[in-house]
Amino acid sequence: MGQGLPKAVTPVVLERDAGPLFQVGLAEMNGWRPSMEDAHVVIMRDNWGFFGVFDGHGGGQCSAFVAKRLTEELSKAPIPENNEAVKSLMLRLDQEFLDTQQPSGSTGTFAFVLPPENGADKVRLRVGNIGDSRVLLGRADGSIVEGPGTDAGLTTDHKPDNEVERERIYRTGGTVETIMGVARVNGDLAVSRAFGDAPHKKTGGPKQEDHPVSVEPEFTDFSCDSADFLMLVCDGISEGNFPNAEVVQLAAEQLKTAEPAEASAAVCQRALERGSMDNLSCMIVLFKGGEKSEKKKKELLPAPFLAPTHAGYRKAYSEMAGRARVNLEEAVEQRYHAAKKAWEAAGRGKKRKDASESPDNSDKEDPAVAELRSELDLFGEGPPENFAEGSPESVVWFKGWLDGLAVEPTLDPSNMSRAQLMDLLERDPEMLAMAQAQGWVGQNSMRTVTVAPEAELKPAMEAHPALKWDDRLTNICGDTGRVLQDDPSDGTAQVRFRGAISAEVWLPVSCLSEEGDMDRPVTRKVRVASLEDFKTAVEGHKLMKWQDTMEELAGQMGLALEEDANDGTTRVRFPGLRVEAWLPTSVLTEEGSGDDDLEDDSDDDDDEDEDDAEPLRKVLVPSAEKVKSALEAHETLKWEDALAGLCDQQGEVIKDDEADGSSCVRFPDSTLVWLPTALLEAVDGEESGKNGEEEEDGGNGSKRQKTS
Repeated sequence: MGQGLPKAVTPVVLERDAGPLFQVGLAEMNGWRPSMEDAHVVIMRDNWGFFGVFDGHGGGQCSAFVAKRLTEELSKAPIPENNEAVKSLMLRLDQEFLDTQQPSGSTGTFAFVLPPENGADKVRLRVGNIGDSRVLLGRADGSIVEGPGTDAGLTTDHKPDNEVERERIYRTGGTVETIMGVARVNGDLAVSRAFGDAPHKKTGGPKQEDHPVSVEPEFTDFSCDSADFLMLVCDGISEGNFPNAEVVQLAAEQLKTAEPAEASAAVCQRALERGSMDNLSCMIVLFKGGEKSEKKKKELLPAPFLAPTHAGYRKAYSEMAGRARVNLEEAVEQRYHAAKKAWEAAGRGKKRKDASESPDNSDKEDPAVAELRSELDLFGEGPPENFAEGSPESVVWFKGWLDGLAVEPTLDPSNMSRAQLMDLLERDPEMLAMAQAQGWVGQNSMRTVTVAPEAELKPAMEAHPALKWDDRLTNICGDTGRVLQDDPSDGTAQVRFRGAISAEVWLPVSCLSEEGDMDRPVTRKVRVASLEDFKTAVEGHKLMKWQDTMEELAGQMGLALEEDANDGTTRVRFPGLRVEAWLPTSVLTEEGSGDDDLEDDSDDDDDEDEDDAEPLRKVLVPSAEKVKSALEAHETLKWEDALAGLCDQQGEVIKDDEADGSSCVRFPDSTLVWLPTALLEAVDGEESGKNGEEEEDGGNGSKRQKTS
């Protein structure tokens, strides 16, 4: 995740606060990320406190927004009465951020803390979680108070491969894809609950929280002793090999001699040592009052400045210093003097010598001392000795030193054209990894694929409603290319070829085999079982729900595109019906390879050439009230409560029945529903479905019709 930086950015920002009920310490470290995207909230009132850590992704806009608005809301109002009130607040703030149309998202983990009352001796905790940051509870002896959550924590990580989360994602129109061993919502996001992330909140509903990525918090109430301590950590703390119990143990050891902020810093530093490649945030809350610290409320612990000529490194280092209200030259000046003192404390004196001249005459210099030598050598002779540490003259000297370095410019993919970006990523694996981590390109972009033989590719393209076979494509059959982008909505990918043929072509994903996947079977023709067997299999599947519109698929023949052995399903395309759906593998009977033309056994009038078929048109289904009323008045259709989840959603009309004035609408999750035609509202810009965005690639397999 951090290949964009040559070295980890390790300055730590400490923050301290105290009041009559609590003592709080926080530490933040940028680590290997190109920028720090975490935020936090500390609110201490006369009779309660609120503490939260918000871990941003895809940018820091969302976490900063949520932290700011929560501080505003909770600072002026009494503690929310119950969990429902907290949920309502989180939903409202999420919608506010979505309305700004800014990118990024953020997880959030938080706790309302109430002191003992009415003679009780227990502290009360109301813990909430949205995503995969964690709340932990520790005892003074270093043991963890085991909770019901992930790794004995008080919270459960909301990951797409969690069974409850997976079911919710599919129910709301999303998918779960495992990419490089990581389960991702819609093949993209590795967390299933978060603020923001607008692209993953377009399906599902009608409730705001019913989307593939939901902001609905999961709550748990606890009570604990006043001698215990609370920890809130971002997922970067646990990303490496650092179990929750060890996190608590280290914090308890540090708290014996250090304040909460310093103990939090030790946790962040240990997490980095254990292999974390993410931003690092740790907050520790003690359930006892304290005096305001004589130290600064915010303090920078400067760290080695190891890549002074790398623009991205300098920017991240400067931004971390800025969180403690220190500029870059001040931070570097502080670090120089700290390193110089450490060098002198190691018995090396004021002048640096070669390793062979070390006082103990050893052949090998201590690694820590060698690192100090290398770091101090960056500054040459350093500032004049008569410049006092921290003086304006000393800071100005370091500003001049920084300004005099030849800084290597860094390319910013966010400001490049897509063609420029793809050219760069094809040449630079490290930049590709960074672009994927930041969401500039998909996780699977630039993977190497091999095109299937013509006997497989041609029928697959001819059966696809958005692709057209061109005899020139024979030249790329069996050739190897790089995937520029995927379109999960219709199972296609844009592939770049560089060789005898240089082109960018849209092709069916089913006809592309990745490196190490040469044994992938060719596209197969399959037939769906009888209605009775089909319905029984769907109703017995843990991730599927039977819909009456599925009846149309019973007995039909289609093309099996891919199989998911994890849940026993197969993705099948039915060219005659212009439908694609995931079905239980057990209901599919193989009818042979896809080398021959797929025969259409449906009763539809599909004798016309596919090129002359009516294009799909996008429509909006109105409110549940209107749909229910129209269906109850229709001669052949009837209302079902399950249809409420499709109301106020967009879909595509794939077939009309003029005889009874109804249309078959396909939704993004492949659900098919017959609805009164007059009820459907045309989406703006759609004229009989013919105003889709035209994409072209010089005639080589271009998508003829790709609606926005």
